[in-house]
Amino acid sequence: MERFVSTAASGHDPRTLATELIQGLGALPPREPETVRVGFIYVSDALSRNARLVMDTLRKELGVDHFVGGMGMAVIGPYQEFYEDPAITLMVGDFPASSARVIQRPVHSLDELKQALDGFLDPATPGRLLLNADPRTEGVEAVLTEIGDQTAWFATGGIHSGEEGAVQIADGVVASGITGLALRDDVAIAARHSQGCTPLPGQHELTETWRNIIVQLDGQRALPAFKGIIGDVLSRDLERALGYILVGFPIPGSDTGDYRVRNIIGVDLDQEVLAVGELLEPGQKILFVRRDGQAAREDLERMLEQIRAQAPNGIRGAVYVSCIGRGRHQFGQEGTELAIVQQGLGDVPLVGFFANGEIFANRLYGYTGVLTLFT
Repeated sequence: MERFVSTAASGHDPRTLATELIQGLGALPPREPETVRVGFIYVSDALSRNARLVMDTLRKELGVDHFVGGMGMAVIGPYQEFYEDPAITLMVGDFPASSARVIQRPVHSLDELKQALDGFLDPATPGRLLLNADPRTEGVEAVLTEIGDQTAWFATGGIHSGEEGAVQIADGVVASGITGLALRDDVAIAARHSQGCTPLPGQHELTETWRNIIVQLDGQRALPAFKGIIGDVLSRDLERALGYILVGFPIPGSDTGDYRVRNIIGVDLDQEVLAVGELLEPGQKILFVRRDGQAAREDLERMLEQIRAQAPNGIRGAVYVSCIGRGRHQFGQEGTELAIVQQGLGDVPLVGFFANGEIFANRLYGYTGVLTLFT
């Protein structure tokens, strides 16, 4: 299979954007027999209403059989992160026709996903899912958990972001639920994620909780215990501390110390409790982590070194899904995160977006960069 090609274009007029994308891709490799041509496409929220018109032109001019992707508050092209400027990023590649299927109709449960893949991918058969989800859809994390518990499938991807309700692209423009691309195991893929946080020492037990409220931590009232963990300096300015101290939930059975990150969304000074962006249970173990730009860079570079080792024969293309809290907000300057990725990979065809939640290994993460390589 040939290497993919990718490009990006910025502007407001959909016809001009389609023309620029076609010109940016250049001459596509010749189609091999019994293949399908897939376009991975990510659009700025300001352009979502014009996505269908752009795709119609691309389908006609490029011979693209299927489109997968969606919308982001910011999108990622092969060489640029687009924030305020409306943009479309596009990567085109070919797959064996018998090994790829688009999940066209949004699904809301594992049963619906099984039905969508019936006759293509049996739950007991290893396969890869590159998933896109609507942020308004409830139960995405539960569906991912069921995929991990009940199937041999491995999912990566992200939850779309946008100001006016995110749309997804699954051949057409859709909303709600989960869509994406399913691949059989003969399509060579490598995937890794980068957390970008530094754990503070020790794990802690939730002694008493109520819904998403930490009432007692390690047998103490939550707020005094939290102050003791983060230290005197940060405790003097809790508003500032909550900007970069988060809660980590260890992944059971992980041999790499992996964890999911959630925000501390509020503090009640009178009741001395903490509110967290996650439903809690007494007896759970948690850790606290610090968002740190230098740690994020080092972890990203380490991840890139590891994933390159998984692709000794080269990389055909890449999809990078990063949290909207990363990018210029964590790495200090627009384009820095993408530059690190491309330097680590060796300049490959790449597209992606900044997400409202990142999917890796059938789990929903936050403040994470998820990289999926076609190798």
